[in-house]
Amino acid sequence: MRSLKILFLLLSLAPLASAPARAGNLDGLAEEGSVLFDGGGRYERAASENPAPEDRAALLAELKKHINIDDHGVPAEKAAMDSLLARLMDSKTARELSVQFIKEDAKVDLSFEEIPNTKIFTVDGVKVFRTSGGHTHTGTVPPQVHLNKAYLEARKEDAPDTLAHEMFGHALERKKAERFGVQDVYSYDQDEEANAGLIGWTVGAELGNKVEDGWAWIYMDNPANYHKRLKTNLPYYAGTLSTEEMKDPLSAYTKRLAEVNKLLPRIPIRRERYTILLKVTDHLPEPPHKMEASSFLTVREDISASIDTLPGNEQNLNEIKSYLEKLIFAYAGEKGRAKQEALAAKSKNDYFTEKQKAMEERRQVLSGLMLAKPNRTPDPPKRPGQCTWEQLEGIWDTHRRSTECLWQP
Repeated sequence: MRSLKILFLLLSLAPLASAPARAGNLDGLAEEGSVLFDGGGRYERAASENPAPEDRAALLAELKKHINIDDHGVPAEKAAMDSLLARLMDSKTARELSVQFIKEDAKVDLSFEEIPNTKIFTVDGVKVFRTSGGHTHTGTVPPQVHLNKAYLEARKEDAPDTLAHEMFGHALERKKAERFGVQDVYSYDQDEEANAGLIGWTVGAELGNKVEDGWAWIYMDNPANYHKRLKTNLPYYAGTLSTEEMKDPLSAYTKRLAEVNKLLPRIPIRRERYTILLKVTDHLPEPPHKMEASSFLTVREDISASIDTLPGNEQNLNEIKSYLEKLIFAYAGEKGRAKQEALAAKSKNDYFTEKQKAMEERRQVLSGLMLAKPNRTPDPPKRPGQCTWEQLEGIWDTHRRSTECLWQP
């Protein structure tokens, strides 16, 4: 997934404020920007279906007044980030959210950074990486959006929707939460990531990219299943709650810890399975099978990459376990009961209702885009005559039941 709240533990253990909910008036925000930019309804024109080039350019220029790019003294990094921001102007959703960003007077620091456990692999001649595309530090002022530095080398087509996910889905959302007075609890909301996901997926689809993120298909098929699976993906997500769960977070965290304890023993099982499949690709070119060794090049690359990600997965699950144990401790006892009551009260804020409404509208837009361009079927391997992972598993299953070859890995 693409967003990681580095300060998740500090946020979760901090006392909850009790300020009353308040919904501010956007008309008074970013007054200077409105005067300079929105004369004659240019906001509306820029966010329309097909704005004039000059309106797009004006929107981009105004948006960049709210953004500080840290290029680490490397001009190529600034050029790459400027290019990504310009690319966002080709998405209607991104333009609409740019207008919101300006009107909310949101600010953000952008940079390319090293993301832990990132490895760039070459699979079928294409450079890829399988770790987070970025994360947002919403506890800083202004929020810091870090895009994975690997985007400078790999998966460049995914970078614009990751930027939209982080900047509009998380940094902008922080500003909205402040307006409603729930900035101390909004990050507990399980829809914080789903909302950012919807934004990124929609922007990517509008830019013509395939909707290949498995999380997008899971969410669109069954949001409840998405939330359940996401909670074992990163420590921060493990601590998020539905508004219903906010009434009894202790029970929710206890159940979640039990699920993590079931997943940890599966890591070595997966490692053994992947290792066996690699051995199978070594065996199949031998008699009596005599399959072409070169037909397994792509699948071997893919399996090897999957094996390399397992240590990071195991570390992540252990961190989730530790985080949940701390949350359970924090919500236990008398002090914990007070935290639960404060969280339950804030869960009734209009912020969450309005977010749900916006998410449902965006879900409808994305649904139409996905129906227009169904992309669940992966592209065929670029190398000719390659055996897929699914085919390899089928061959191995048949081999194990056969009496013609008694080889065992």
